[in-house]
Formats: sequence, C-alpha cells, structure tokens
Amino acid sequence: MNNERILIAEDEKIIALDLQRRLERFGYSVVGMASEGSEAVATTRETLPDIVLMDIQLAGPMDGIDAAITIKNELGIPVIFITAYADEKTLERAKEVEPAGYILKPFKERELYTVIDIALYKSAIEKKLRKQERLFSAILHSINDGIIATDVDLRVSFMNPVAEDIVGWREAEAKGKRITEVLTLLDARARKDILADEPPPVASRPRFFSEIAIRNAAGQSLVVDGSLTRIHERENSTEGFVLAIRDISELKRMSETINYQASHDSLTGLSNREEFSYKLNEILRSLKNSGARHALIVIDVDRFKAVNDSYGALAGDELLRQIAAHIQANISRRDISARIGGDEFAIILMDCELEDGINVAKRLQDAVQARKFVWQTGVFPVTLSIGVVPLTNESEDSHGILAAADDACHLSKEEGGNKINIFHLKDDTFQKRRGEMEWITKINRAAEDNRFLLYHQPIAPLDPRMDGTAKTEILLRLVNDDGSIASPGHFIPAAERYNLMPLIDRWVIRHSFAAYSTLVERGSPLAGGILSINLSGPSILDESLIELIVQETAAHGLDPSRFCFEITETAAIQNLSYASRFMGRLKDQGFTFALDDFGSGFSSFGYLKNLPVDYLKIDGSLVQGIEDSKVSYTMVESINAVGHVMGIKTIAEFVKNPEIKAKLAEIGVDYAQGYEIAQPEPLL
Repeated sequence: MNNERILIAEDEKIIALDLQRRLERFGYSVVGMASEGSEAVATTRETLPDIVLMDIQLAGPMDGIDAAITIKNELGIPVIFITAYADEKTLERAKEVEPAGYILKPFKERELYTVIDIALYKSAIEKKLRKQERLFSAILHSINDGIIATDVDLRVSFMNPVAEDIVGWREAEAKGKRITEVLTLLDARARKDILADEPPPVASRPRFFSEIAIRNAAGQSLVVDGSLTRIHERENSTEGFVLAIRDISELKRMSETINYQASHDSLTGLSNREEFSYKLNEILRSLKNSGARHALIVIDVDRFKAVNDSYGALAGDELLRQIAAHIQANISRRDISARIGGDEFAIILMDCELEDGINVAKRLQDAVQARKFVWQTGVFPVTLSIGVVPLTNESEDSHGILAAADDACHLSKEEGGNKINIFHLKDDTFQKRRGEMEWITKINRAAEDNRFLLYHQPIAPLDPRMDGTAKTEILLRLVNDDGSIASPGHFIPAAERYNLMPLIDRWVIRHSFAAYSTLVERGSPLAGGILSINLSGPSILDESLIELIVQETAAHGLDPSRFCFEITETAAIQNLSYASRFMGRLKDQGFTFALDDFGSGFSSFGYLKNLPVDYLKIDGSLVQGIEDSKVSYTMVESINAVGHVMGIKTIAEFVKNPEIKAKLAEIGVDYAQGYEIAQPEPLL
C-alpha cells in the first residue's frame, strides 16, 4: 500500500463510517466524506484524492452521476460507483461516465479491496500514458521535421504542424485520406513516386531518401530529405508507417548559390580561374586515353586599361561583361569559358581541330570590332589579342598549357594587338621568347648565390589590452645584378608560373631559421616573437619539406611554437586533403598555421572546419575598402565572426590608414598588418 487517498461520497452515515473503517484497515487514507453531490464536488476540489467512492443515489439536486461527471471532466480523478439498486435509465447514465468500477451493496471486504486496487492501478497507468502522450505530442509538435503517421493502408492518422506546412494540408483535412492523395514524393533519378508501391518496401530499418521533389497543395515545388519507417507489431507484422520529411529547399538553393559563387566570376557569370583550371585538368586527363582533340584559347582585351583609367571601374566592368556576352554568343554549349584574370578570358573548344579553333577566334575578334564600346560621351574601338593552343594526348599539365596559351596571347599583344598566335612548342618565336625570360635565371641564381634578402613586417594586436606574443611576417626581396632590390611583385609571378616556388620556399625556411637563431644570440626583441613564413601551394604537396622543417628546427635548437606558416586560401582549398595532412603533421610538432588571403573568393567557409588553422588573414582587397564600403565592412565582420566562433584569431592585411585600423578595432579583429602599423624592413 502507498497510503492512497480516498474520498467517500455516501448519504447514509452508517455506511460511510463503515467504509471508512474498512478502508483504513486496508491502509488507505480517507481524506473526506460527503453526503450530497455538490458537497462531493467541492470536497474533491479541496482535497484532490486519488479516487472517489461515489454513491449513485445521493440526496440533493445533484446526484452521484452528475457529481462524477463534473469530477471527471474538471479534475480527471477516477470514480467508483457504489449502488444497491438502480433503474435501467440511471445505469445507462452511469455508463456514460466510464467509471473505474462498481461496488454493489452490501459489499464484501475482498471485493471492495480488489475493485479499488484495480481502479487505482488502472488510473496510474492511464496517468503515465497521458504523460507519455503529452511528451510525445510536445516532441512531435516542436521538432523541425514534418511527421506523418499512417495505418497499414497508408491512410493518414497524424500530422504535426511542420508536416502541415510542407504538404499544404491541415491534419483534420488529411485524416483518413490515402497519403498519395496528400503528397507525391518524386524521385527524379528513379522517375517514380516512392510511395507508389503498396505497401512501401520498408524493412526493419528506416528507408532514407534525399533531395526528393514534392509539389504541395499550394502549388509550391519543394525539395525534401526524409525517411519512411515501418511501425511493428508482434511477430514482425506491420501496423502502419511513419514518414519524416524535412524541407531543404532553401538550404539547397543556398548551397547551389554558394557553389555557383565559388566556381563563377561574379562580374561576367563565366567560370572563374580555379574552376577553369579544374576542368582543364579533367580534360587533359581524359585526353591521355582518347584520340579527341580540343583547342584552348586565351584572350586579352586590348586597351582595356585606357577604358578603365579614362572612365573608371564601372566602364571597365561593363566592357568585360560585353566581352563575356560575345564569347557566350560565339561558342557552343559544350565549350567551357572563363574569366581567368583582370581582362583575360579563356575558352576550351571541345572536339575542335586547330583550324576550327582559329576560325572561332577570328569570329570573336570580328564580333567585338563590329560593336564599338560606348560609355557616356566616349566611343572606344575594342580589339582582342588571342593565343591558341591545341589540346591533344601529348599535352602536358594545365600550368604548362595555360602558360603556353598566355605566351601566345602576350605575343599577339606585343605585336600591336588584334592578332592571333598559335603556340607550337618547337616554334622558334616561342623558344626565343622563353629564352628571354630573365627572371627564371635570376631566381635560380639568387637561390644558389644567396641573393635573396629577408625583410619583415610586424603584425600588431588591435586591442592594446591583448596579452599576446609579438608577431612579424617574413617578406622576400631579390638583389639584381646592378645592386637594386626587386620586390616580390617582380619575380614571384614568374616563379609561380614556372614552378620555382618550392625552391624559393626552401631557401626562405633555411635562412629564416638561421636568422632567428642569430636574433636570439643578439638579444633582439624579435627573438621573443613569432615569425610567419609563407608557403606556396606546390610546397604543401611536398612531404619531404616537413622533414626539412623539422630538421632545421632541431639543428638550430629552436622552439617550433615560434614559427607560423602561412598558406593561401586558394592553395589550401585546391589541395585540401594534402593541406590538412601537411598542417596536421607540423602542428603535432608545435608549429602554428595561418590561412592567408582568406575571403578572396568566399569559397572556403565549408572547408575551414577541415583545416587546423590558428589564424585567418583577411584578404587585403576586402580590408582596403572597409572605411568606405558597407559591403567590405560586412564581409570582414562575417569572416571575423566565423573565425572567433571556431576559436581562430583574425589578422587584417593592408591596413594603410588610421580609418581602416579604427574600423577593424570596432569589428573586433585581433591583429593588423600594413603600412599604418609598420613598413617592411630588413630582418637582420
């Protein structure tokens, strides 16, 4: 016994007292007695017993049945009727109350105890069920998935509010209808409704589906993910089905938008350089096993700078859009077009002989010339310099192919523009041009003769209260034969183009570690800080570089935590798995990493969680306009927020004036680098 509390409603005092005595002997607690219906209701409200023993024939205007109805509807407390006799009509009324039991007078103790015990047990079970129902109802009505339950004949028995919104039916309207009348789940790949089979082919585990198209009652086309689950009875029989669906239409649209933005040039709508390089690599790989022939065209807009300088960036942008429109109008849907630089475009003409490729190039030139560029009061004749390279199974890697096309295009430009040059590897013109590329020789000689110089530029915290280790970025200069100093902008593009960056990276690593050791010996303030060293994309593919870094650190007795390697966003994303492994192995040694030029394409938010970086260097093109452009401000603010959520410190590049610095501090960027902080100077 749990000392359950009982109220007795009996108008015969002797019977009521006898009941009380017997119940208390059983271990129950009698919390009150009532002799009239209204009194029974009032006492029940006051005492809230576990059960009420109610005489059907109570004195007064409210009999026991009316009192029981009020108690059940208002308080949900079970009632056991006590009666000696009653007419048929009264008994029918009593049945409508659905009492927890009947006890006939005169009653036996065992019968009394059994009826009360069963009623209390049944009441407890019903309370648990109601609690479970409330719990499940709250869950089903609060989750983000639409839930539809059906019977074994696929007739709807339940829909939560989310499901109502997705399918466009209210639960009351859909109940009893076959689910195929309410919605269609069209699998475009299988070209069928996945609910068309009767019953659906669902095993013991749920059947999951993704990116299924539905059209709801409002005529909206939606895309959903979800699952179909069988409701089991004993012996594995089926009682019904539960369909869970989630509307991913907006998520899919956003994903497609992000993917499009990541692979396309926002100005012209053509593919961007990264996407074009990827497609070119795919085509070159396929050529190794096929006899197909394609043609690569690289286009440079002649006198584009004159338009841009004369009428501003808006005019230049409009000219580029018009060139892109001419390109799209003169190639087939199978061909691939891209904007690969400021005023440079590239096209891959699929299944195209060289002669046909030249004809397309001429057609483009004619189309552009025939329509002069008009801006305000100015009229500019526009021409194109074009380089063409045949693509065959003998073609090398994409870097070499693009460089060859670029050579042919630049030769057209050097010849006065509006020319078409076809690149042939054995052509004396190109051999001579490549032989005249002095930077290749200079870079190799600088590496051999130590004619590179290490400069550095401090990276300062924007919040003076920040207690952080001093940081500075290693920069590179090259000493020319005449003693003048060349900046990276003069020789790094050539080094990248002809794959000399790994050579430069190794020189910088060796000499930066040696220089740091010298700074320690001299007691320089820089010796207590962190040196940031840039690594190129090809270097992170070279696992032997990891061994060199570890060996150089040990050889000079240096702490790895004093060095941070910077990898550009583009290089990291193009070689994601290699970059992640490369960074992970060096981070295990204690080195840190920064992702450089972050935000240059906004293509890397989805990849950032896979790269173990410690710092984000916000691309300078965004930072430079932050004081005037709300768009730049918001983009920097977003990058900073994402970085901080992920526990990554942020660094802003190209901080050139106090206004930019103030805006960055307002946003909460951690560090700043640029001429406003300090100009580059020799490391030693």
